[in-house]
Amino acid sequence: MNTVSVRAPARLHLGFLDLNASQGRKFGSIGLAIDSHYTEISISKAKENRIHGAQLSEETQARLEKIRQRFYQALGQNIPPDQQQTLIEVKQQIPEHAGLGSGTQLALTLGTALASFHHLSIDTPTLAQKLGRGKRSGIGVATFDQGGFIVDGGLKPDQTVPPLLMHQSYPDDWRIVLIMDPAHQGIHGKNESTAFKTLPIFPLENSRTICHLTLMQMLPALIERDIDEFGQAITDIQTLVGDHFAAAQGGRYTSQIVARCLEQAQDLGHKGIAQSSWGPTGCVFVESDAHAQQLINALHNTTLAQPSNSRQPMFITARCDNHGAIVETLR
Repeated sequence: MNTVSVRAPARLHLGFLDLNASQGRKFGSIGLAIDSHYTEISISKAKENRIHGAQLSEETQARLEKIRQRFYQALGQNIPPDQQQTLIEVKQQIPEHAGLGSGTQLALTLGTALASFHHLSIDTPTLAQKLGRGKRSGIGVATFDQGGFIVDGGLKPDQTVPPLLMHQSYPDDWRIVLIMDPAHQGIHGKNESTAFKTLPIFPLENSRTICHLTLMQMLPALIERDIDEFGQAITDIQTLVGDHFAAAQGGRYTSQIVARCLEQAQDLGHKGIAQSSWGPTGCVFVESDAHAQQLINALHNTTLAQPSNSRQPMFITARCDNHGAIVETLR
């Protein structure tokens, strides 16, 4: 048999529309695909099941094996056992628990590779539902399929994957400055589930404000390519969402070193200030590569002035990935 390779971009999650289903639908999300990190997995026939990849953690290996088993139980139950023996090779991986959607992309990348390897036609929402992804946000599912900038419609009580409301290509010249804290992880797993259960009710007025900012400021600014209006809407949405989650994550932002950088960026006049998901990755939306480099230089000079024993953030300039996952069959 041939080898199938699937490569999917990381995503930024920029906020929820309604955390409490005040109008019947819960969550609803804003986000986009980015080109700074990818998960890439190849599948080929093997005599026994194997998982291979440089520097794979035990957690990731266990997760891959669980995804593989769930795929064959839910979608590939008619495939003979002797044809289920595969080599799973992880060639690239999105950093885990950094707010970049690693879990969803890992599941969808492996699931899509297995489906393609066995010549099964399965759409991404179905794959996500069967593999247990998209339970809160549809951003990772939609960016896997299409890339670009996404708004999803949240979940009705009987839904498992939210509907896509808007997909828009992101301006090619705009950039996102990522501020990463490699020594810190965002809330995940049981702690994440507990946080959603124990956080106070999100005020209906705040939800209405976020929906209005999304529909009447952020999206028109994106279409009209107005980075200042777009960025201000992102910052205002993030302020409402971040302050609500502060009790669970220790402040508006999860990482203090990322928080300092984001505050400095705002002091320098930048308007698009955000944390992706639970962090710790922060992001600043800017209008060009030159503006991104200027900001990185300023932030880098400030962090160099910190005590030598303090953690240093990483700065990366990213573009939007406007294409989504790429599936290739290699002979």
